[in-house]
Amino acid sequence: IEIMIAIILFALVAAGAVGFAVYYFQNYSFSFEENQAIGQVQTAFTTMIRDIREARIAEDGSWPLSQTDDNTFVFYSDITNDGRVDRVRLFLENSQLKRGIIEPTQDPATYPIANENVKVIADYVNNAGTPLFTYYNGDWPGDTVNNPLTTSARLLSTRYVSHYLRIDINPDTGAQPFELTSGVQIRSLKNNL
Repeated sequence: IEIMIAIILFALVAAGAVGFAVYYFQNYSFSFEENQAIGQVQTAFTTMIRDIREARIAEDGSWPLSQTDDNTFVFYSDITNDGRVDRVRLFLENSQLKRGIIEPTQDPATYPIANENVKVIADYVNNAGTPLFTYYNGDWPGDTVNNPLTTSARLLSTRYVSHYLRIDINPDTGAQPFELTSGVQIRSLKNNL
């Protein structure tokens, strides 16, 4: 009887230890993955801010901003640091934030869409209907009547761009999503000097 009781107690302790270990490793795995995703999105934000801040007239003479949608922003900036202005497209696709870069061709400069090099810069994006980009004119934040800009006014009037990302590794865990927001003023379009 003593041996039976000892075996049962040992089995209960072992089952509890195994259950605790499984629970611990599942939570550790989730925390580790979430931490990696947050680090990735913080790096993406730093890159986006630098790229947008340096937007300028394209090699073919195009306006610095080409597309100003809620979840897609296309502009021109020297991303490759080669002294030539590249076409940059930041966009959400499924749950990924991507950056596409097109380097200009030689004279006459063009930006062939087929040459776009697209890379994922952030995973697990779930903005839950909130736009990735919001556009403001040069009078922001003083002018709250005309800001944020309407769709028709964005292309020519944008001077400040804010961006918002909501990272949700696994919506089924009940963990709160991580939200990150930032903004940047486009230097070449500043009109408040």
